[in-house]
Amino acid sequence: MQLLSDTVFLLLMIIIIGFMIGQISIKAFSLDSSAIIFVGVVMGYFGYALPNELQTLGLVLFIYSIGLQAGPGFLASLRKNGLSLSLGAVCVVVAGFLTTLICAWMFGFDKGISAGLFAGALTSTPGLAVAVEMLSHSQAAAAYGVTYTFGVIGVIIFIKLLPGVLRVDIPGEEHALEQELRESQPQVTYTHIEVTNPNLFDKPVKDIFLDEISSLTITRLLRKGAGEPILVSGETTLKDGDHIRVVGLEEDLEKAKLYIGRPIAAEIAFNSSLLNKRIFVSRPEIIGSTLRSLNLSTVYNIRVARITRNGFDIPATANTRLNKGDILHIVGQEESVRNIRQRLGNDARELYTASVISILLGIFAGFLAGRVPFFIPGLGQFTLGTTGGVLLAGLVLGHLKKTGPLVWDVPVTTNAFIRELGLMIFLAVVGTSAGGTIVETLRQFGVQLVIAGAMVTLIPLGAAFCVCHYILNIRFLRTLGVLTGGMTSTPGLATAASVSQTQYPSTAYATVYPVALIGMILLTKVLIHWLP
Repeated sequence: MQLLSDTVFLLLMIIIIGFMIGQISIKAFSLDSSAIIFVGVVMGYFGYALPNELQTLGLVLFIYSIGLQAGPGFLASLRKNGLSLSLGAVCVVVAGFLTTLICAWMFGFDKGISAGLFAGALTSTPGLAVAVEMLSHSQAAAAYGVTYTFGVIGVIIFIKLLPGVLRVDIPGEEHALEQELRESQPQVTYTHIEVTNPNLFDKPVKDIFLDEISSLTITRLLRKGAGEPILVSGETTLKDGDHIRVVGLEEDLEKAKLYIGRPIAAEIAFNSSLLNKRIFVSRPEIIGSTLRSLNLSTVYNIRVARITRNGFDIPATANTRLNKGDILHIVGQEESVRNIRQRLGNDARELYTASVISILLGIFAGFLAGRVPFFIPGLGQFTLGTTGGVLLAGLVLGHLKKTGPLVWDVPVTTNAFIRELGLMIFLAVVGTSAGGTIVETLRQFGVQLVIAGAMVTLIPLGAAFCVCHYILNIRFLRTLGVLTGGMTSTPGLATAASVSQTQYPSTAYATVYPVALIGMILLTKVLIHWLP
């Protein structure tokens, strides 16, 4: 068909057919987006191919969106779970390395075929680049072509079947991880206290040093005998018998009770002049600013009780940086509330818009970062490559949120669109590439290489899962991210994302991906040095 020679038509056809097949479910098993790669293999077998530039485009869009999504929580994840997650990824790479050595001995592979086997079965293009550079050996690329196909498909099947084989309760795992996240980010609440500590009488709030005890905010005050509360500022003085509302974490509120006075059950209700409102942070110039720098209490005479971010309430401390979409719970008079609403934006439409130039600049920065050379004594020079550089850019810029006038953060809906579009393009091109060479390479190297590829793909996955799940005690959904990140498998991550719609697999993937990438480069060099 003449239409199939049109690149855009072929790409769209593969994606649409693959998407439709992926929606077919048989006993809760479906291929989802990964079905696109199988359609691509069939088209590639019949001689239809998509240009590699499209593969690069799809890959960088997908990986950059993952970096942006994981960036805000990446450092915290690295501190809390990073060591165990990284050890799991190292286990994948080392197990693959050892299995490759065993296969080289069993089947008599030379260093070229072995290096291609190692890189292909673990779906590592940077590993192949190292082998080609060191050996100028065409057999490395051919072995990579044979084993890469099962490397991609094997990870998809392994990740897809694993929850069913182990009868994992995915909703239960999601709930457990959510509880873990809540414990690491305790919820903000409030209590009412009667001021009884004589050391605080007639002192302004700013001079009682409450912030040195914990992250607490006094938002309302009802004078003894008064019928209406007042808004608390730093200049508000405390009197004997005052009733105050204190906002903060539960454990900090217990300290406040010991310091200020006795807890009371009475409610401190607002009168008509004081409002309690929720305001969205939507103006670009506000994103990344601290509450201290905005000085809202002095300039606008309002109090920020707490902040809701991604469904969780966090304390409104002076050093808290505002993110796009944060919800500020403020207390103030009607005019003050109106002014602060204009200052912060409060425009829900802005939460669904993104700067195209910021996205392109971020990806461009990733391309440059991927080409910066690193040197390790004894092993030579290497780079992160396009994928590693773009991921690094996404992580850093996602964490920064904003640099000067440029807002790197993108709305959740925009990020999801970029991720899905990039993934579909990538899978389509990888499929046609593998389908076009699969028959020739099989004829040349035979069944032994296919068997070896399956071993180098599946044995590391099984070994790493056992280490992660039974020794390192990593939760199942995070283990999926570790396995796919250790394999540097984008289709595998897509399959993990279909198992659970939460961010846990992708965050773990982003955490371990740099470790796996560098590990593959180093061990490919070691493999070539060791084998004859």
